Amino acid sequence: MIDDSIRPQLGIIGGLGPLASADFYFKLTRMTDALRDNEHVPAVILSVPQLPDRTEAILGNHDGPLAPLRATVSTLNALGVACIAMPCNTAHHWFDQLAADSRAEIIHIGDAVVAEIRRSLNRGRVANLATRGTLVSGFYQKRISAAGFEHCIPEDMEFQERVDNAIALVKAGSIADAAIEAERALHLAQLAGAHAALLGCTELSVVAASLNDTNGVIVIDSNAALARACLTRLGFGTQETRGLPTMSRLREHDRLPWPAAQRAS
Repeated sequence: MIDDSIRPQLGIIGGLGPLASADFYFKLTRMTDALRDNEHVPAVILSVPQLPDRTEAILGNHDGPLAPLRATVSTLNALGVACIAMPCNTAHHWFDQLAADSRAEIIHIGDAVVAEIRRSLNRGRVANLATRGTLVSGFYQKRISAAGFEHCIPEDMEFQERVDNAIALVKAGSIADAAIEAERALHLAQLAGAHAALLGCTELSVVAASLNDTNGVIVIDSNAALARACLTRLGFGTQETRGLPTMSRLREHDRLPWPAAQRAS
């Protein structure tokens, strides 16, 4: 049993990867409308970096990560949390199985992202910078389309290669190099006619504040979206992330002219 005086309200499944979960907690803290320590969310991070690779499991058509994810959810439930956040997009492939076994509500990152897109756009094409596993899982395609937006994956093979490179570089700790790769992917998204680009892997959320050239597209940060959804669900006030840009735009004169982008797509 846990003492009620220290009972957490939010459980965080961390370690998928470690920098991504640290980025999530940092943004959760910066986004909280608080002036003193005791106005922040009581939370616990259970870091489980030893989980099998989620993309490899999806592409290999097996459920290797499911059992340890279930154990993690069970542990957080035993601590009495009100809701659970999983700052790993690809792990949401197993969301339905995890939610069915959980007393605490698990907040779906895809739903949080759709709410964030609606804050930025009325309609348009949203490019998804995600792992190959997340793309095969398909939950973003369904949610973004159901919300009235067009889910876009640029056909240029270089796009996914740049995304994969950026994710791998973050995992290796090379944030500056990862940001360069992400910027190149954003440029290809713009050429494909994207109005917005989703950082649909929380590794890419780590580089959100390091993107200097977003090629004229609105950038949606999945970690920041999940943090906002958690705060709202738990009844905490939110504010913009104070120096951590999550929706970036180029100055108008730096953008590729729209007709040129349309021709390129």
